[in-house]
Amino acid sequence: MAASRKTKPADAGARHRLIEATAKIMRVEGYAAATSRRVAAEAGVKQALVYYYFPTMDDLFVEVLRTGAEASLNNMRAAPTDADPIRALWLINSDPRLTGLNTEFMALANHRKAIRAELKSYAERVRDIETAAVTVALRGRGVDLDAHPAMAISMLIAQTARSLCNESAVGVTLGHDELRDFVERQISLLLDTAATTPSAAPQP
Repeated sequence: MAASRKTKPADAGARHRLIEATAKIMRVEGYAAATSRRVAAEAGVKQALVYYYFPTMDDLFVEVLRTGAEASLNNMRAAPTDADPIRALWLINSDPRLTGLNTEFMALANHRKAIRAELKSYAERVRDIETAAVTVALRGRGVDLDAHPAMAISMLIAQTARSLCNESAVGVTLGHDELRDFVERQISLLLDTAATTPSAAPQP
């Protein structure tokens, strides 16, 4: 009888190392450098093992995206319960480790439909969480959500923070300190003003 094609499981930690290696290469060298040969070398495994776990490189990229996305979502889910949800949102999106890899996936999504679909799903989940965090903060202070839409404010905060990270990654920092100070003042102004408006004051 022919021998079974099933083999014993490969190195249990190899799959995780391949995902980590791909993410590292993408952050440092860009997605184009993340070939199966390069990833295998970085992970310390044979090239064939890449395809043992991931039939195509798109499958590997999707898994890298999902792994990073889940970690980011776990951090963001804590924002609505933070003592200062809006500043928590600002700090999370100011982390260059998140924005750097996300920029590579945005570029990769222009060429890979599978990545584009996964990135869209992730972005929408992130936006929902960010909007919830801002809604909690504003509603708790009696802010008029029609005059100050939570989604618009959450997008302004997140997109500004990510833009600063993207510019810093290429060495552009002119005006960054001034913009960060301005954002901090605007957050304080919004929340302080809300705390003193009649709608936020306790009813007699």
